[in-house]
Amino acid sequence: MRLIVIIFAFFLVMAMAGLVQGAPYHMLLDVKEAELAWTDSRLTDKLVTELSRQASFSVLCPSRNNGADPPFPSVRTDTDSLLNWGAEIGGRHLLVVTVDREVLERRKGFSLPLIFHKYETVGVIEGEFRFFDLPKGRLLAAEPFSVELEATRQIQAEFDDNRNDPNLHLSAPEKSAFFGKLEDKLTEWLIHRIGKFSRGR
Repeated sequence: MRLIVIIFAFFLVMAMAGLVQGAPYHMLLDVKEAELAWTDSRLTDKLVTELSRQASFSVLCPSRNNGADPPFPSVRTDTDSLLNWGAEIGGRHLLVVTVDREVLERRKGFSLPLIFHKYETVGVIEGEFRFFDLPKGRLLAAEPFSVELEATRQIQAEFDDNRNDPNLHLSAPEKSAFFGKLEDKLTEWLIHRIGKFSRGR
């Protein structure tokens, strides 16, 4: 009887260890979004959605808790402050994304004077991300990013190039949809980038 109890206890402990091992861990996320004139940035929502689709992630955004958690450090590049903040909140990883620019740019491409000119409108989103392992107190990555997406392109068979060609402009609804696609592209890039650091946790 005693042997049966010992065996049962052993398998119970092993089962509990398996549950703990397979349980999702908390990833803390803080995003400083760009202010857009035509629409609201949805980068935070996109990152939360994509991260939460991975079975190993339970995503928390403490800055959205209306003051329920300690305030996020005012200096987004201070490693010690970020690590201390993350440790106080509690989690395995901390992802800090800072967007500095999210704009439309008009660019002139290849041209043959007096024959044709090529212009394009390109969306650009630039900034940096920092990724931390909180239990180990380590900064795993601190990298800049620059993601681009072409919106429109126009070849002008004219003597005088016209950078204000109406075909290069986007309407307000088109701009909103376009910036959504641009943020989708950045989200995909960030998920891929931090994947190499979060595997093998």
